Parts: sequence; structure tokens; C-alpha cells
Amino acid sequence: MKKAVGILVLVLVAGSLLFAGGSKETGAAKKIRLGVTIEDFNDVFMRYLLDQLKDEATKVGAEVIAMDGKRDPNEQIKQVENFITQKVDAILIHVIDQTIAPRITKLCNDAKIPLVYVNRKPNDDALQGAKVVAVASPEEVAGKLQAEFVAKKLNGKGNVAILLGSLGSAPQIGRTKGTKDELAKYPGIKVIREQTANFQRPEAVAVVENWLASGDKIDAIIANNDEMAIGAVLVLEEKKMKDKVVVTGVDATSDALKFIEEGRLDMTVFQNGGAQGRGGVQAALKLIKGEQVPKFVEIPFEPVTKENYTKYKK
Repeated sequence: MKKAVGILVLVLVAGSLLFAGGSKETGAAKKIRLGVTIEDFNDVFMRYLLDQLKDEATKVGAEVIAMDGKRDPNEQIKQVENFITQKVDAILIHVIDQTIAPRITKLCNDAKIPLVYVNRKPNDDALQGAKVVAVASPEEVAGKLQAEFVAKKLNGKGNVAILLGSLGSAPQIGRTKGTKDELAKYPGIKVIREQTANFQRPEAVAVVENWLASGDKIDAIIANNDEMAIGAVLVLEEKKMKDKVVVTGVDATSDALKFIEEGRLDMTVFQNGGAQGRGGVQAALKLIKGEQVPKFVEIPFEPVTKENYTKYKK
């Protein structure tokens, strides 16, 4: 009996030692945690970008703690502060407003936590620090591509209205500048209206309805994103005016591609949210390991029309 008890004790001790060893092993292979804050979980493009980002993180065994900025810059600052308190390994941010970027950068630099700006590149003064980079597309190029298409469609003459995204955001600033700079090359084209619809389809509907009610002749509407472009198309179709107005957007969302296929939207610009999200994770992992990453990892924009839209269907 004593012998049996002795054997049992030895087994239990050995098991506890194995368990302790296993815990130590697990501790050594600590899972990387990435704090991610996105402007708006309800936005179609942003949701796709976040899904791609999470997918890439899963592939490399990293954990993503994702927060919805709810289009509130102050809320986003609090989220970054919370990530720092949690001691995440890196922070990835789809920054809501350019003006908060320098503060975000300082917070991360002070905490010695790598920071990756995803989709929206801030001004260079917000990219200071050895572990601060941006993975995004050059916004002005998107606006330029839209304007080139519109100028060709209008044969260099006509009235253009611009639907602006959230004021102060990188896409609103860059795409609008790219559009205006390109249109300035055509003396016969005038920008007669520009107003924000905050990247939202319902708001774009209201804005375009007001524009049309004013009686101004509009030959083209250039929207900073697809959701607003689709809103414009819906109003024009209701007024039976779509065949008289060229409409363009940016993102090449599934809805936009469907509208192009049906001949309802004239053009969009492909923004590779998948490459931006995946590239953001890859950049963060390199920074965590102490590897070098370019300050700006550029993901190119591509024009999408009825001629090539099938290439971009998911």
C-alpha cells in the first residue's frame, strides 16, 4: 500500500513539474498584441480594411484589439492612451483628423510603442520617430485620376461639383487638392459647388438634392469616396438626370463596382484596402523586431471604369 501511494505521489509531482514547464514555455512565446483604432466600423471600406488587417494578424499569430473611433478625434486619442496603458506591442491607427496626428505620435514615442498610420498618411511632422511609419496611398493621385476622367468626358468644358469627405481628414484634403489642381489645367471647367457629406451616402443624397434644387447646371460630380458618389447617382436617377451628369468616386467598393457594371456610376478609383491593412500589420511586426521600415509604404491607386471593372471584383 505504501509503495502504491509513493508511486502516486511521484506521478503527481512529475505532472506538476511538466505543467510548470509548460507555463514557462507559454510565457516565453508571448502573443503579440496590436492595438487598432479605425474611424468608423460602419463604413464599408473601413470595415473591409479592418477585416484584411485582422486576417493578416491571425496568419502571424498576433492578437488584434480593435476600437471604433466613431468619427470622434477625442475618442480616438483616448483609445490610443488606453492601448498604451495596456502595454500593447504596437498601435495601428486609421486617423480621423490630421490635426491630432502629432499628438498621437508623441504619445507613442514617449511610450516607446511602434506606431503605424494605416490608409491615411499624416503630414511629415507627424512621422517623427524611429518607429513611426505610414502605410497608405497618395491621396492627391486619386483626385487627379478622377479629374482626368471627368475632363476627358466633358471635353474640357463644364461645371463640376465636389462632394467632400470629413473635413480635415487626409482623403478629403488630398483628393480634393488633386482634383482641383488637375481641373485648373482646363480653363473651360469650373468648380461651382463643393460641400461635405462626411463620406456618407445619406448625407450625399441631401447635399445633391439641394444642389439640384438651386437650378445650377452641373455637368459632373466628383466625390471623395464611393458612398457619396452612389448617393449622388441615386438622386440623379430619381430626377432622371443621370445621363446628363458624370459621377466618379474612390475606393472601388463592391457596391460601386456593381453600379459601374450596371452603367450607373461612370468611374471610381481602386484603393487597395487589403494591401493597406495587411501592409500595416507587416510594418508593425518589423518595427517590433527592430527592423527598418520606410517612412511611407506607398500603395498605388488605380482607375476603374466599365472597361476594366471585372479585374477588381472580389
